[in-house]
Amino acid sequence: MLTKFDELTCHQTVSTFDHPEPSDKAWTEKLWCNLHDRHGKLVLATGFGVYPNRNVMDGYGCVNIENSRQVNVRLSRALRPGLEDLTVGPLSWEVIEPYRRIRIAMAESKQGLSYELEFEGSMQPAEEEPQFQRDLGRVVVNTCRYAQLGRAKGQVKLDGVTYPIASQDFFAQRDHSWGIRMGVGGPDASVASQDVAPFAGMLIDWFTFQFDDFGLTGYLIEKEDGTITRLTGRVVPRLDSHQPQIPIVGIEHDYQFHERSLRTKAGTLVITCADKSRYELQLRELTTMYLRGGGYAGLGDYFHGKFMGASHEAGESWSVNDPSVANQFHGLDDTVMEVRCGGKVGYGILENMVIPPFKRYLPMMPPRR
Repeated sequence: MLTKFDELTCHQTVSTFDHPEPSDKAWTEKLWCNLHDRHGKLVLATGFGVYPNRNVMDGYGCVNIENSRQVNVRLSRALRPGLEDLTVGPLSWEVIEPYRRIRIAMAESKQGLSYELEFEGSMQPAEEEPQFQRDLGRVVVNTCRYAQLGRAKGQVKLDGVTYPIASQDFFAQRDHSWGIRMGVGGPDASVASQDVAPFAGMLIDWFTFQFDDFGLTGYLIEKEDGTITRLTGRVVPRLDSHQPQIPIVGIEHDYQFHERSLRTKAGTLVITCADKSRYELQLRELTTMYLRGGGYAGLGDYFHGKFMGASHEAGESWSVNDPSVANQFHGLDDTVMEVRCGGKVGYGILENMVIPPFKRYLPMMPPRR
C-alpha cells in the first residue's frame, strides 16, 4: 500500500513504506524526549512507539513536579488505517525542521496534563554503534539509535496550573531508535526463553549531558565481573560547528544510591575518548522521572507494543516523594543530574540500572527477609 512517504526518494528496499522488511513482531520505531530545568522543579518525558507488525502505535507523557508528584498518561491505538499520522489520542509529534525543531503536543488528557512544546536542537546528533544480540538462537536485539541535545520552549499545564517552559531555563534531550527490541508486547509464553532473560547480573548506563559548548552521550553495559559488552558514545560539538565528533572509548563509574535502594542520587563518571582526552564528571541528582509511568518494563498488564484495542488511555498520579513509592516504581529512570566537569557546570539525564546479581553495588540493597 502506498503512503505519503513513498513520494520521497529514500527507499532502501524493493517495497513500500507501509511495513518494514522483517516481519518480526518485535520490530519497533521509538521516539523519546525529556526536558527539565536546572533546579529540579519540573521534569517531563514523552514519546512514541510504532509497531507495524503488531498494528499498534502507543505513546505517553509523564511530568514530575518538585520531585513530589508524578502524573502519568499512557496512550495506545490501532496503527492502521492512520499509519501516516504520528498521533495517538491527544498526543502528537511533528518534525518541523530535521535536527533543529520538533513540535510535541498533548491536548487535554484525562489526568489533567497537557503541553505545547518545541525541542530546539543545539548539539549535533550522535549516532550510536548498532546493537545486536541473540538468545538461544533468536535475535532479541537488533537496533540503531541516535541521540540529540538541545533546549525546550512552550508550556506545560497540570490541573489548570501553567508552567512556562523557556529555552534559557530548560534543557532537553531526545532519541530516535528503530529495529528489533526486547520486551515488546509483554511476556511471550510461546518461546523457550523470554527475550529479557539475558539481562541479569549487569549494569546498564545510558546518558546525555550538555554544557554550553559541547555534549556527551554514552551507552555502557557491564557484567558483574567487569566485562564490557557494550560501549558506545560521543563527545558532540554544537550543531553548527564544523568540529568532528569524538568517540568515547572508556567509561568508569562510581555511584551513590538512596538508602535501601538502587535509585541513583550521585556519582562520578570518568570518560576516556579516542583522542586521549578525559572528562571527570561529578553527578548530583536534581530530580527523577520514573519511566514506568510511561510503560517502560511494563506496568500491570500494560506493555509497550501490546494491542490495547482501537483506542486506549490510562494513567495515574504517584507521590514520588515517598521513598517506598519511588522504590516501587524504580526501574528505567531518567535521573536529572547536575554535572560538574572542572570549572564547567552542565545538566542532563542518567539512566542507570543495576540488575542483580552485581556484587559491587549489591550492599546498597536491603537484606532479604
